[in-house]
Amino acid sequence: MFRTSLHKYILVLKPRETILLTCIGLCSAVIAGNGYPDMNRIMPAFTAIMLGSGGANGLTNYIDRHVDSMMIRTRYRVLPAGLIYPAEKALIWSLLLVSISLGLAWYLNPLAFLSGCICVGAAVVARKTWATHFLGSLSSCGPVLVGWLAVNPNITPVLVLLSVVIILWVPIHVWNLMMVFRQDYLKAKVDIFPLKSGNTIATRTSMILCLVLYMVCLAIYSVGDFGVFYLISCNIAGLLLLNANWKMLKDGDTAWAYKIFKLSTYPFLGLIFISLCIDIWIRSIS
Repeated sequence: MFRTSLHKYILVLKPRETILLTCIGLCSAVIAGNGYPDMNRIMPAFTAIMLGSGGANGLTNYIDRHVDSMMIRTRYRVLPAGLIYPAEKALIWSLLLVSISLGLAWYLNPLAFLSGCICVGAAVVARKTWATHFLGSLSSCGPVLVGWLAVNPNITPVLVLLSVVIILWVPIHVWNLMMVFRQDYLKAKVDIFPLKSGNTIATRTSMILCLVLYMVCLAIYSVGDFGVFYLISCNIAGLLLLNANWKMLKDGDTAWAYKIFKLSTYPFLGLIFISLCIDIWIRSIS
């Protein structure tokens, strides 16, 4: 019984998304510490990022529960399916996690705390409106900022570029998923970009963002003085994403949009951040 209840409370935090956000936040802390951050800071930072990301996801699940119940893709999520009842239990659970996370962020660095507050706020306001994905880009920078500032209080060009990577990545990731499930979103009365613009404009916009994202990833190589391992990884990840966007633009088949959505997670974002850490470790022992 306890395991079943615990499973529901974990699912409401969107564990796959939380793991990805925790991964990039932890990588940011490693990069900020030149590959070997202080363990007395990395563990609280890891905990803060994991709880904060999960808590923020839980809050968005709570806010979006009525819209989710109208969509085929999301109607079986924990809250629309009534697996946690009343839904306010999930709200309290998520707020508790966010509070613990912000407390740890304050302990680590007031700037990390401020970043966390701004990013959590951005995650929960203006849901399912034209501003949702712009604010989502900002909120998803939270793990990067908290992880970095917990280890290194200096705002450097590399930190700025890592944040820009996230800002560009979010709309590519989300908009392509929305193109695949366009009718599902419209049925739930979610009529925002890219749903009402048509797939052609959305795909062209995605292609432009991918090109800029690729250039920003290459800029990290130059500005951060990284090595060959990162450069190769960056080119593999960037060209795979660009190729999928080009196929979507040429064929107009939304199956490519779903591939872009899948490619943009660990094959792209995960590889970019993890390869930066590995590159630092390789150069430190060479």
